[in-house]
Amino acid sequence: MFTFVIPARNEEENIATIVGQACVAAQPGDRVLVVDSASSDATARRAEAAGAEVLRGPRGKGAAMAAAIAGSTSPWLCFLDADLVSSDANVPATLRQAAVSGTADHIVGDYEYADVGTILSSTFTIYEPLVAEFFPEVGSLGANSLTGYRAIRRRFLDGVLPTHFGVESHLNISIAVAGGTATVCQLGVIASRFRYKPDMCREIAGSLLDLAVAHDRLDPAERSSWNSWVDGGADAVAAVTATAGRSAALARLFAAVRRPMPSRVSRASLLAAPEPAPA
Repeated sequence: MFTFVIPARNEEENIATIVGQACVAAQPGDRVLVVDSASSDATARRAEAAGAEVLRGPRGKGAAMAAAIAGSTSPWLCFLDADLVSSDANVPATLRQAAVSGTADHIVGDYEYADVGTILSSTFTIYEPLVAEFFPEVGSLGANSLTGYRAIRRRFLDGVLPTHFGVESHLNISIAVAGGTATVCQLGVIASRFRYKPDMCREIAGSLLDLAVAHDRLDPAERSSWNSWVDGGADAVAAVTATAGRSAALARLFAAVRRPMPSRVSRASLLAAPEPAPA
């Protein structure tokens, strides 16, 4: 059984689209659950009208996802974005089929953007360099590794989630570290409503560095230097706006990616190092 989880904040214009797809994809025993993340519009009412259960949840994407996990018991949870405008395929049905037909624990939905000018600035400027440095076992999860479209076996969702947009980076890492397997599922072309979120890259990085410390990949004493590295990348990401020139924006992002990373000594290495012989 699956629970299709749609965290939504102020998505009254588009919520019915993804709810409609999930209702078509649902099999007997499945649930379609919209978590209304402190919306100030008609999101909840329109979700109910489209056929979803609605759970009133807290603000914050990760907090909304955690509320859904706590309120469900199904073996699989399939997370979906609320801002879907159109797609080549039924997204939840495609993810569900990939989950039940394979053996992976984590199905990551990858896709092409209908807007060919989309720049995944936080992904390649912040997330990918940091995950390669601290958690190489995560491996490649497609071009949209921070996608909101994914299906996960429930047993990998028992931990505490970040309350914000760092939740996808947290899931990618925590599932891999726990020994879960992942596969990428192609979803075709997707059109969605873009919202500029200038603090997202810092939330992504913060969740990742928190896990690096927790798993002895980063000494806490070195955290400030990595925060400074993130700040430099975040400045470049913040310059990517609808009015900024694409070539100039890409140049700034590529320069940010090429910046040297801080040197580090892992906590695991420090703990394993032999004590000096007495004089």
